[in-house]
Amino acid sequence: MNVAYRNKFIVCLVSILLLFSAASFAKEGGEYVIGVSVWTGYPKSVQGFKDGLKEAGIIEGKNLKIIYRKSGIDKEKQKGIAEEFKKANVDLVYTLTTSGTSIIKEIVPSTMPVVFSIVTYPADSGLIESFEYSANNLVGTSNFVPFRHYVRLLGDLLPNAKRVAIFHRKGEPNSKIQSTNIRRLLRKKGITVIDQEPVDLSDVKKMAGALEGKVDAFITTTDTLMQGGGEKILIEASLAQKVPILSSNKNGIEMGSTFGPVADFYTLGKMSGEMASKILVDNIKPSALESKTQDPPLILVNKKSAEFLNIDIPSILSNVDYVD
Repeated sequence: MNVAYRNKFIVCLVSILLLFSAASFAKEGGEYVIGVSVWTGYPKSVQGFKDGLKEAGIIEGKNLKIIYRKSGIDKEKQKGIAEEFKKANVDLVYTLTTSGTSIIKEIVPSTMPVVFSIVTYPADSGLIESFEYSANNLVGTSNFVPFRHYVRLLGDLLPNAKRVAIFHRKGEPNSKIQSTNIRRLLRKKGITVIDQEPVDLSDVKKMAGALEGKVDAFITTTDTLMQGGGEKILIEASLAQKVPILSSNKNGIEMGSTFGPVADFYTLGKMSGEMASKILVDNIKPSALESKTQDPPLILVNKKSAEFLNIDIPSILSNVDYVD
C-alpha cells in the first residue's frame, strides 16, 4: 500500500469513526436535554418513551437529562412549565394529552421539536395538519382506536350477537362521532343498534335497566359521562343481567367491563420515543415524520367478568392481555 493511498484510507476510517461517535453521543457536550410534561402522570407512557430513546443509545443519566414536570390538569401551571422549557432551550419536549400539548404548542418556539402522545384527535384538534404531514414542529402518537377494531372484536367474541346498545353522553361531540361510526359499521354486519344518549348518571341506570333481556351487549364510548361513573353503573347492570360490555375505556375494563380494544400507553410512549430519537440523532424534522396510532390495538379482557359471563377468548386472537 503506497503512502498516499494509506493516508486516504486513514482519513476515511477516521471520518467513519467520527460519524459513529456523533451518533453514539447526544451532541456537542455529550448530553441531550428533554422537557417532559405529563399533565396528570401516565408513568407507563414515560417509561415507554425512555425505552424508545434507549434503543437509539439515548439513555438517562448517560447522555440524556430529563426535566420532568406534571401540571395536574392546571392550565396555568402547564403554561409555566412550557415557559420553563422555553427558557431552558431544551432539545425536545415530550408532552401528553390534547389539552397539555395545546398549551405547549402555544408557548414554545416553533423551532423546538415537540413529540406528543395520548392525544386522541391530533389533526381534528388543530395540533397538526394531518397524520401524514404535521406542517409544524409537532409529531406523535394518538390513543385513537379505529372503529373497525370494535366491530371485529365483537364478532370474534360474541359471534351470535344481534342487538346491542351504545351509550354516549347527549350533546358530547366526540362520543357522538364514535357512536355514529360504530353504529354504521355494525349495521353493515346486520346487527341492530339501540342508541342510548343519557344526560347524567341516573339516566344511565334507568336506560340500562330498561334494556334487560333486550340486548346481547352494551357498548361504551370514550366520553366524560362513561369515564365519570357511567361505566361503573353499566358494569353493575352487566353482571346483574349477564350482558357483556364492549368497552372503549381501559379503566372501565379494569373496573369490570368485559373486553375492548385499547391503546396501550407504554407502546404509544415507545413509539413516540422512537420518533424523538430520529429527530435528535438523525436530525429529522417533526414534519418529515408521520404521527401514528397503535395498530393493532391491545385487546384487554377482564378475566373475572369474562369467566362469569361464560365468554371464551379464542386462542387465535393475538395481542391479548388480561386484568383481574
